[in-house]
Amino acid sequence: MARPSEITSPGGAVLRGRTGQAAPLSLYAARQVGSKAKDLLALPEFSGKVLAVLSDTIYLSTPAGEVFWVCPEGSPLHRRCILVSLAPKVVGGEICSWHFPRLNFSGGPSIDLRPAREWNPPGAGARKSVSLEGFWVCFRRMLGMLHLLVVQEGMGRAISLDRALAEGRTLPVFPPTCMMGLAQDLVLDLAHACLDHDFPSVTGKGKEMIGLGPGLTPSGDDFLGGLFFAARSLYQAHPEDFRWDEEAVLELLGWAKTRTHPISHAIFSDLALGHGPEPLHDLIDRLLGGSDLDPVMDAALRLTAIGHSSGWDMLAGAVTGMLMIKRSVEQRAERIAQRVKGKGTLTSFF
Repeated sequence: MARPSEITSPGGAVLRGRTGQAAPLSLYAARQVGSKAKDLLALPEFSGKVLAVLSDTIYLSTPAGEVFWVCPEGSPLHRRCILVSLAPKVVGGEICSWHFPRLNFSGGPSIDLRPAREWNPPGAGARKSVSLEGFWVCFRRMLGMLHLLVVQEGMGRAISLDRALAEGRTLPVFPPTCMMGLAQDLVLDLAHACLDHDFPSVTGKGKEMIGLGPGLTPSGDDFLGGLFFAARSLYQAHPEDFRWDEEAVLELLGWAKTRTHPISHAIFSDLALGHGPEPLHDLIDRLLGGSDLDPVMDAALRLTAIGHSSGWDMLAGAVTGMLMIKRSVEQRAERIAQRVKGKGTLTSFF
């Protein structure tokens, strides 16, 4: 047991202070480390600095411009994150260095990575899926539930627009003072491009989303990243039914690099290339698997809890991207109808 003048850090070290006073913690224990963050730390002569500190999340950058972050347990897993038992207190501009097994900050704190388990995002390769019809049914159920939730800020209200397009309803009109009121025409253009499988228009119109909105991670970036994440996932699961233009996406990522904040660009780039927060991976995998509604909504709600509006923005973008399913299912239904014409009634999926 620690004596009255000692305190045990999360990493197990005993820190001594003056009698009756606990010294500030200087050693923190990492619980999980994302695969990208681990690779960055493994670079020869790694060095970096604190780019920003938002709430309990510490954003770090390397001289090459790579971004990763440190956040407390309970935060969503991501390939760029290091989850710690308790976030250290640091300030912007501090230098960080890597001396195995610790990530050290110039202000004093260190993070011990020995206890950490590595996390790799699932679904990086080929994805398994139920039939498109099964996916569409699961997707429509989710839309019906999401429509009942109240979204105050960001791009989350786009989900009601997507639901109207999916079900042939009257399109909602948003107040001009809210984010969706400002972006409605652009979101509608992107949604129609997804419905038409018009990938060149998606990447072309997508440029207008970059940097749209306030903060270090603008809503437009998160929305477009979620859209690309969904489109890529659909292509991985059903390459015969969907398009994906890697070259066009990479060109857009390069164009966007100087048009948004480095933190947002790192998150957006990962999303576009199939790497997102754990709840988004879980949501897409459950939809592709034709899961029951409860686990689908659990993943969706965990996603919406990310950031001030970032989770909602990503979800709205992913839902918009998944509108691509509608045309594919319609085309399949038409082909089946032609084969069975005059031999019975075809059940509609719409």
